[in-house]
Amino acid sequence: MKNNVYKKEYKKYLISSVLDTANNKIASNSFITAFAVYLGLSNFAIGIYAVLDTMTNIIQIFAAPLFSRIGQSKFVVLTNYTLYRLSSICFAFIPFISEDISIRTTLFFIFAAIYAITGELGYITFVNWRMTLIKKEDRTKFASTRNIYKNTLVMVFSLIMGVVLDKFTASGYELYGFMILFIIVFVIAFIDIFIRINTYKPLIEDKKISVKETVVKPATDKDFRKILLVGGINRFANGIGMMYLNVFLLRYLNIDYLYYSILNMLIHFSDALFSKYWAKKSANRNWVNVLSPMCLIYIIAFSLLFILDNSIIIYLLPIVYILIGFGNSAYEMFDHIAIYEHSKEEYKTSYVTFERFIEGIVTTILPIISYTIFPEGSNTIKITFLISIIAYLVFYIYVKIRKNYLRGNM
Repeated sequence: MKNNVYKKEYKKYLISSVLDTANNKIASNSFITAFAVYLGLSNFAIGIYAVLDTMTNIIQIFAAPLFSRIGQSKFVVLTNYTLYRLSSICFAFIPFISEDISIRTTLFFIFAAIYAITGELGYITFVNWRMTLIKKEDRTKFASTRNIYKNTLVMVFSLIMGVVLDKFTASGYELYGFMILFIIVFVIAFIDIFIRINTYKPLIEDKKISVKETVVKPATDKDFRKILLVGGINRFANGIGMMYLNVFLLRYLNIDYLYYSILNMLIHFSDALFSKYWAKKSANRNWVNVLSPMCLIYIIAFSLLFILDNSIIIYLLPIVYILIGFGNSAYEMFDHIAIYEHSKEEYKTSYVTFERFIEGIVTTILPIISYTIFPEGSNTIKITFLISIIAYLVFYIYVKIRKNYLRGNM
């Protein structure tokens, strides 16, 4: 591909990736969780939703074999992507269909499941296209630039929506505020899909892959197991800590939408601010320099949530969210680069999907733990913060012990 054409397509991939990931942030755990609270869903239901997108990573084990047979044509991939985006807007119809909490919960999870499953099916194709097109030396730059633009967009959106929701809530029209949210999500999705339709698709060799091969190749690769361990431990530690965080803020600390939106701005501002820092840290692919400080950052953040009284923590939430954003940007760098680059060249799709499959299995454990052990309540949520602290401490010890094993170009 000629250099000028490469630059043009690089920009398209960057813009669509920014819009995609920004919409994921908007239509996921922050304001959609607030909408779920408005609908009256239980803590447990909202907790499941918080980790649902990772739980459905399990189906990625079937994505690689599926697309290796039906092909990765633009029509097939973009049809799936359109369903993915439309399902995130369907939440808006729930309040008009029924006032019964059980029916609302059922509809909420039908749309959430469609959203999560189509998202998982489409994930690997877009990663494959992007990583095939973008030169290796441009990947850290692409990841950090995308994070900066994505988080800037989400911050602006969060501030606007916080003000809008508070204004409408004060006037007794909270639902109308949420409707504006879904309109914005639709507009971003429409622009994103339009750009993807007019973006170059790299030539992908559609080698036939079986489900068995998708599992066996990465599972028997001893060198890849360090990636699986890192992904699995992090997913458990982060998932259990973040599972009920939004519920904790909205239902037990009773913060208003403006404060809630400011916190979401801070987490994305922090994520964007430190992206280039982590890009430099990971330039030589020595992931110990990224993962060990990341663990300490999360330990401090969840320790504040666990130790401090609710009357005090409400004023220190900005610090907590800045720390979480700092940690998020560290793992995103590892997630978007190390997993792909450490995969065998001819089995990239299998390796990436299998890693997501492992994360999905780990995350599925979280609702089971929550349902069987913890009753609903703020004290229960505090216990999930403690478990997260312990898990990240184990993660930190593992990274330090295996520091030589985690070095090298992945």
